[in-house]
Amino acid sequence: MSILRVLVINNGIWPSGAQISTNEFIELLKNYAEIKILTCQQEKYLIKISASVHRLPCRNIGVLLIMHPDHIIKNFVKWADIIWIATGEFEMPQRIKQIKNIPIVAHLHSYEFLCPFMTLLYASKEVCKDHCTVLKSIECKLKSDAYLTLLGASRFPHRLIMSAGSTIIWTPLYYLRWKKIITNSFNNIDGFIAISKTLRDLHIQYFPRFKEKPFETIYNLAIEPLKYVKPDPREPYSNYVLYASGSNPDKGPHLLLEAWPTISKEFKDLKLYIVGCKNSWVERMAKKMNLKNIIFFERLPSDEYYNIMYRARVAVMPSIWPEPFGRIPVEANRLGVPAVVSSAGGLPETIVDGVTGYIFKAGDVYDLAEKIMKVLEKDFDREDIIKHSYEKINPQREVEKLVNFFESVISREG
Repeated sequence: MSILRVLVINNGIWPSGAQISTNEFIELLKNYAEIKILTCQQEKYLIKISASVHRLPCRNIGVLLIMHPDHIIKNFVKWADIIWIATGEFEMPQRIKQIKNIPIVAHLHSYEFLCPFMTLLYASKEVCKDHCTVLKSIECKLKSDAYLTLLGASRFPHRLIMSAGSTIIWTPLYYLRWKKIITNSFNNIDGFIAISKTLRDLHIQYFPRFKEKPFETIYNLAIEPLKYVKPDPREPYSNYVLYASGSNPDKGPHLLLEAWPTISKEFKDLKLYIVGCKNSWVERMAKKMNLKNIIFFERLPSDEYYNIMYRARVAVMPSIWPEPFGRIPVEANRLGVPAVVSSAGGLPETIVDGVTGYIFKAGDVYDLAEKIMKVLEKDFDREDIIKHSYEKINPQREVEKLVNFFESVISREG
């Protein structure tokens, strides 16, 4: 069989976990296929590889990114054996099919196909944890805004009133536009990839038509830390806990703050490093609670960030919403650092409970504190964690699954 020709559609404009994961796949995929890339004009975070790259204007519609094709993309589409929508440009499939009847595979990193406000589909109060409708979206947005105000993540109550008016007016319009794009997109996509079994199952549960098409679970590779750190099994852990998921309340930083007094009472010299939350509502909450031994950081350069992760005693991801995957615990395990994760979403799929870390009941502050203290009391072995991390999610195995899935969709459509 001749070498596979893959046209990658990848926005490259947000420094998200999805973008980092896409870069990792592209980096390994180039050993199996010839690659060309369509991206946004303002791309900043696209991996720099020796591939033909064509830039298009882009804009947002709710959670969806819309690319505006030009006449040149015809040459890219006609060249390819398969189209891989690596990040969420879901208006492209219909346009591509008008050029050439070519197999298209979409990589699902989150819940764009289930709700126009993907983080609100599974809001902190779970009001939208079923089939998405206009009324559910409005209810979910209003309750989410109220929860942010209660936490202090939205500082002024009058913003809640303004948000309510905006939500009621604009949500139906976003919903109708989103519904049209997603329906057309689904009808023109020939196969789907989910980054966890949980994400795949939720799509099938809330949108049963996903059963009609090939749908594979392929885990993210999480090899980025190894560009900056070469793990040494003899490297000792430092005396701090790491949280690095930012100030989004869905990531549960407030739960960790609530658990911290219990932990620090037992481990008096222990510190908590919180990355990406300096000068945010999280820092204000910590000061209001009069918490000690917490150091807040801005978003850090990759080399500094991964070196901090490498020396942490434990990395914590206490998410409330069902994470589609959760890179941080896998990245920590790659460096031989144990992780504590919530039971929400795909997070339990990322670690080996009791071996590379622990799973606590989502939203349970007491269980979170207990599992962090279990890590601190246990003599984890860095080399053993790394070994089990690769057994759990093997990058080479996952990229081969990606190639095999491409080939199977091509064969099926051919």
